[in-house]
Amino acid sequence: MDTAAIERKRNRLSRAYQLESEYWRMRTGYMSGQELPSKLRYAAKLLEYQFLPHYFGESPGWRKLLRQLDGQRTLPDFCVIGAIKSGTSDLAVNILLHPNIMVPLAKEFYRPDPEEWRIFYPTKRQKKDHAARYGFALSPFLAPYLHKMDVTYRLSQVQPNTKIVLTLRDPVKRVYSQWKWEVFLSGNKHAAELPFLSSFSTYVDRALSVFPGYPMYTATGFDPLQTSIYWKAVSYWMECFGRDNVLVLDVADYFFDSNRFLNQIYEFVGLPSFESPVFTNKINENPIVLPPPDEESMSKLNEFFKPYNEKLWLLLGKEFDWS
Repeated sequence: MDTAAIERKRNRLSRAYQLESEYWRMRTGYMSGQELPSKLRYAAKLLEYQFLPHYFGESPGWRKLLRQLDGQRTLPDFCVIGAIKSGTSDLAVNILLHPNIMVPLAKEFYRPDPEEWRIFYPTKRQKKDHAARYGFALSPFLAPYLHKMDVTYRLSQVQPNTKIVLTLRDPVKRVYSQWKWEVFLSGNKHAAELPFLSSFSTYVDRALSVFPGYPMYTATGFDPLQTSIYWKAVSYWMECFGRDNVLVLDVADYFFDSNRFLNQIYEFVGLPSFESPVFTNKINENPIVLPPPDEESMSKLNEFFKPYNEKLWLLLGKEFDWS
């Protein structure tokens, strides 16, 4: 594919993210009156959403019903797993640009039983045809489910030799990104009423003060501190699939040199190398702008995560530059 074709494919695959972002901006009160679509335009976007090639979350029910008629479907060949707010959406869409990769119907679908994943994946015949045309045909599971113990275990019971790529983000930066997402998903009015969302410093202080005895408030469904503690989750993935089948990467390297990072993944899962254009726009980026993190809060979090990161370095036998 040439550059223009790759860009068109990326735009198609990321369209669901754009539409969902617009929907949530309307629902949470972060869309101005001038930006609100007319009823006709809103209906047009709802119709467009029904026929997208790839979804961020759950796909339309009628699409899944029709897919049941196509024949026996497959399971994912490899997994790229991270924690929420770790660049998993941008990484996922760019992985799907590889010509040997078949696009699943959705990126995130929470079903503990892997047998229920099949509806999102190509049929055996579709994979055979794709392989005949391109030489290889693999389809990935791409989700921020690093800490989903049931997913880890149950997939290992079905496909114990699956290649697993774990992408980790500096835990302090991840917490900051989650704070911004909590403010967004809580809604403009609700967020303004909650003192512990008013600033990053108040958010950090409250999270640190209640950990581990009381869950921190969350609109995302993930505790901010626990989600940035990686070592035990990484250990469990290795326990279930074997060290040789688990590759652990620092997602900061992806944003520094995306093609080098992606080709590490392709080589690990058995795909030929592939170079794609470098895109400046990030997929599923928070649509609201909030102040940058203050140094005091970052320092508190660095100190908090230090012993957990040291356990991760011991497990991996290497360190990431998370200072």
